[in-house]
Amino acid sequence: MKLASYVLLAATTLHGCAAVAIGEHLRMIVQEVGGVFTNLEIHAPQPLREGEGKNRTLNKIIRDVSEEDDLLDIKYADVEPEQPKRRVPVHINALAFVKDRIESATANVKVKYGFITLLNRNYDLCEELKNNLNKTCPVEEGPIELSIDVDVPGYVPPGWFHLEATAWRNSDEKQLGRILADVHF
Repeated sequence: MKLASYVLLAATTLHGCAAVAIGEHLRMIVQEVGGVFTNLEIHAPQPLREGEGKNRTLNKIIRDVSEEDDLLDIKYADVEPEQPKRRVPVHINALAFVKDRIESATANVKVKYGFITLLNRNYDLCEELKNNLNKTCPVEEGPIELSIDVDVPGYVPPGWFHLEATAWRNSDEKQLGRILADVHF
């Protein structure tokens, strides 16, 4: 499911908030609302304006809009295939540089289908790392590379999906990073 793959990519680039759990929640939500919005016309999200964070394109669907002083410097986030499709597994590879030790962290993930919010939830990144990626906190300064495979179901409704993921360190609420992703099915 494209929606789940975006959630997984966001989680990966923001310290590997493994979205296997997120994907399952989204799969249930999309399955419930999928038939309701099949005739709804939805337009592409507007691009960021200059000065809104880094505004750096990582690939065809993901933008790094972190601030320059955020604790993560996302080097790359690769998605194969570049444009996810229904019923086609997606492989996500990401590399980020951690600028300062992170003892614990939280990520807020918002997913919208057009103007309708499907998900707005906080995740404990250390718990997600432990449960889904066999990594543990604290995360030390230096590079962190993550790799995730996601199955995309065929029942994703047509239209635009927008994801926004923001993560922060719990001890001082210093932002780790922020990404946006847009995909059309």
